[in-house]
Amino acid sequence: MSDQLRKLQLVQLEILKVIDRICRENDIRYSLYAGTLLGAARHQGFIPWDDDLDICMERSEYDRFLETWERNKPEGYILQNKDNAARFTQSFTKIRKDHTTFLQDESEACAYHTGIFVDVFPIDRMPEGRIRRALFTWDCARYQLYCREFVPPKGRLTEKILAGGLLLFSNEQTRKKKRERLLGRICRDQDRTHPTVGIETLGTVRTPLPPELLDTYTELPFEDGSFLCFCCWEQYLISKFGDYRKLPPESERGWKHHPLILDFEHNYEELPAESRLAGNLSNGKAE
Repeated sequence: MSDQLRKLQLVQLEILKVIDRICRENDIRYSLYAGTLLGAARHQGFIPWDDDLDICMERSEYDRFLETWERNKPEGYILQNKDNAARFTQSFTKIRKDHTTFLQDESEACAYHTGIFVDVFPIDRMPEGRIRRALFTWDCARYQLYCREFVPPKGRLTEKILAGGLLLFSNEQTRKKKRERLLGRICRDQDRTHPTVGIETLGTVRTPLPPELLDTYTELPFEDGSFLCFCCWEQYLISKFGDYRKLPPESERGWKHHPLILDFEHNYEELPAESRLAGNLSNGKAE
């Protein structure tokens, strides 16, 4: 593990501890999620080559977390989502550390805060029935598109043409109204016997999780602390990763996000002009 990657992980851990404190003080339930939960189970901390940190919350807990944060914002940290950063392109929330930079794409520069982050994903309920699930998936796809506001670079040609048409015939205000309406439909199903599902990508939408996933919680050791996760964490890991104890090939052990600029002391706007997008920073560019 490079010194720089470890330094990044420790900042992400710092952010997680802030989130954990707020959640515990306000009885908000969350869970370590995706690769972070895998790291907790297999490594008792970060996957050694992982460069991000993910948690999830049931939609009602997620909404309470956003409201609680707004009432008492922790100094030095920023909650960011589509509602407070118009050019943000995700359907979930990031908690960023102020006076840091994790710039992943040139289009992000000066568009919104690009500090080191922890991802916070809402989990919703998927309706039963083939037709209702198809409509739910269609709503999620459009919601993601209206959050992203650009045609996805991957996918079939027909999907790109359809996405382009939907964006072409809508302006910023119209897309905002469509997002609100679609989110209302996505969150409409509250039946706890129905499968849980993350809506962050079409891949997660198409792989529903057990209905009882978010019913009960435990704790797992992670680095120098202990953090919440759903009790059926092993069932989740098997469904997502298969033999989750098995390490991937060495060729697959590397940074996922490949930041153009990584800085531990400055926001992007605070960097010297010659350092922006150049990667020649005293704190380094991701290797």
